[in-house]
Amino acid sequence: MTETHRNGVGAITPRQRIFAALERSRPPEDRMAVPRTAVPRTAVPRQWPGRLPPDRVPLMELSIDWKVVRGLNCSDYFDLIEQLDLDAVSVNQVMYLLGLRPLLFRFKKSYTDPWSVRCRITGELLPYAASHPLRTMEDLRHFRVPDPRKDPVLKAVRRVARRFRGRRAVMFVARAVFAASWHLCGLERLLESYLLEPEFALAIGRMVVDYNKELHRLAIDEGTDLIVLGDDYAHKTGTIMSPDQFREFVLPGLRAVVENIKAYGAFCVKHTDGNIWAILEDIVDTGIDGLGPLEPNAGMDLAEVKRSVGDRVCVVGNVDVDLLCRGSVDEVRRATRTLIEKVSPGGGHILSSGNSITSAVRPENFRAMVETAHTYGRYPIKPR
Repeated sequence: MTETHRNGVGAITPRQRIFAALERSRPPEDRMAVPRTAVPRTAVPRQWPGRLPPDRVPLMELSIDWKVVRGLNCSDYFDLIEQLDLDAVSVNQVMYLLGLRPLLFRFKKSYTDPWSVRCRITGELLPYAASHPLRTMEDLRHFRVPDPRKDPVLKAVRRVARRFRGRRAVMFVARAVFAASWHLCGLERLLESYLLEPEFALAIGRMVVDYNKELHRLAIDEGTDLIVLGDDYAHKTGTIMSPDQFREFVLPGLRAVVENIKAYGAFCVKHTDGNIWAILEDIVDTGIDGLGPLEPNAGMDLAEVKRSVGDRVCVVGNVDVDLLCRGSVDEVRRATRTLIEKVSPGGGHILSSGNSITSAVRPENFRAMVETAHTYGRYPIKPR
């Protein structure tokens, strides 16, 4: 049976629901209220077949740990997406299931990635960098950059697109410049180079930006709708580097990557942990479509962020991950409903956790968050 949208036309798909939020389309009940000034886009996504006003707040998560997937009695990640009716599907989650991981990684503790970075495998979904190949300019001069056409994420994009193309947003959690740089040389070495050897930091930055721009182009061509740039810039009280260093060493590469994504027809969302108020305007001015998930315990109150920049970007988030790990089901329901009532009215909001669903998240709490969004996230939403 075909569902009917509240405005009388055909049902909006999960993919269109994500697009509507990123375009900051107003829900039906306030489309005749205060008019929103149109903000020109660098490029309108070619996949966007026509605009429908949002029917409810969309839901997405950058990653969901396998323990939570199993804890919700889902056979796999795709089954969870369908059962919980999440609106976007992460290709990264699928990438870790392809290749050697199911067979070999259960017996290994580490591996070397295509960038010659030694990565350690833990009980969490994502591995972490244990050693780094670039320490000097001489290392950099002799370094061989991998071929982006052989990046394993492209196979995952094709797999997800075959299953969900046209129905749910295909999402790629990618890198821009900062995380990709320290992945190669180590965080301490990169931050040290900002002060003592700026040409080293700039050279690594140029290299990874060129690679990522081409990888993003290929991923969009294979069916990616939305690229989330996942570099973290801050801790709970402020930025990792000074705002001036951010503007010199990170911002130019970030802007180039964002412009490239939009030029090839995809949406771009910027995620970062930490308190980013000192560089918030710089990030928004790159032309991103969305901002988040942001970390509520780092002073990033999403309602306040929306008041500040919600006329230019969609906001994403941000149910506290610690609450999802330690709180009760009732506490999660109350927090999710409060967040929706404060942030969702008027559109331009995608609901998620404040980061991702880790192995410590209680499955029943994640389900409670999602079910609360389905119940109370339908427009019209009375603001709190």
